[in-house]
This record gives sequence, structure tokens and C-alpha cells, in this order.
Amino acid sequence: MAVPQTQLTLIARLRDSSDEAAWVRFESSYRELVVRFSMKQGLQQSDAEDVAQAVFQSLVGAMRGFELDASKGRFRDYLFRAVRNEIHRLRTRAARPAGAAAVGSLDALGGVADLAGDAETRELFESEWMDQHFRTAFAEIRRSFSVESVAMFERLMHGDSVSTVAAAFATTEQAVHKVKQRIRNRMQELVASQIAEEEA
Repeated sequence: MAVPQTQLTLIARLRDSSDEAAWVRFESSYRELVVRFSMKQGLQQSDAEDVAQAVFQSLVGAMRGFELDASKGRFRDYLFRAVRNEIHRLRTRAARPAGAAAVGSLDALGGVADLAGDAETRELFESEWMDQHFRTAFAEIRRSFSVESVAMFERLMHGDSVSTVAAAFATTEQAVHKVKQRIRNRMQELVASQIAEEEA
């Protein structure tokens, strides 16, 4: 599927720290992902919000010379490393005795020693990353489909049968199937477009 050129330039635009529109769009796309992932790592919401703030502040500087190199990983791999590093720093600060010298800062995209269970942590991040794409896509579905169509689709997603939904909305099963197919196809297009935007 072809992806509009304007979408393919978002990551490149982040190299310009003064491109406020790109940064607003980037942060609105990924803040919830960072916060949710951080909370699943055991942080309180306030600490998770601090992690998100620190990650985005660090990325402003780190992205100036950023080049996405497919041989070193996908964009989400870079983002995962930045988030993981900030969580590690927060925990290190919390565990450090009062008055102890601060550990030298690390580049947002630089490395730290792998945390225990890092493969599992990465898998959790991947899952949260995919969930975020679906949340973003579904927000667009809500804007572009009728309230009734969205309500039908949500009931199907919650396990109601096609016949039950058709009866509830006084329509035919064929109409319900059509709504389900149209929204599912659009969701797939939106998610594919979002992923292509990161990885192109």
C-alpha cells in the first residue's frame, strides 16, 4: 500500500528541534505508549509521566543527528532503548543513597547494560507499541465512521454475535457484516500506514 509522502517524512522532520508541529504530532502519538509501558514496569503514574517527559526532552537533542539504520533496528527499537534507559536512570536515582555522586548521563539512544529479563521487557514494549497503533487507528475510525457503525463494531469486538448486533440495531446480518468488514479493512490500512511512517 502506498503511503503519502507527508507521512514518510515525520521521523526525518524530528531532526529539526524547531519543527514544533512534527514534535507535537510525535509526542501525541507516543506519550501514552511510554506512560503505559513504564507503569507496566512497576512505576507509579507520576513517575511514568516523568519518564515520558525525560524521554521526549532527551530525544529533542538526540534526534538532531539521528539516522535510521535498518541494519541496527527499527525505529521502535530506538524508542524502546530510550525508554528503557530512562526507567533505568530513574530506578538508579531512587536507589542511590542521599548525597551519593550522580552517575554520568547517558545519551537517550545510547546503551546501558541489559536489564534483567530484557527479552521479556522488549516483548512487552512491542505489545504496547502495537496496542498504541490500534488505539490511534480506532480514534480515526471514530472520527470517520458513523456513531452507529462504531457502536456495532465495538459490540462485535466485545464478543456479541452478528445476529445479536443486527437485532439490537434493527438491521440485517448482512449490513452488520458489511460494517465489520469496512471498519476492519480501514483499521488495517491505518495501522499499516502508521508503521510505514516509522520504518520507511
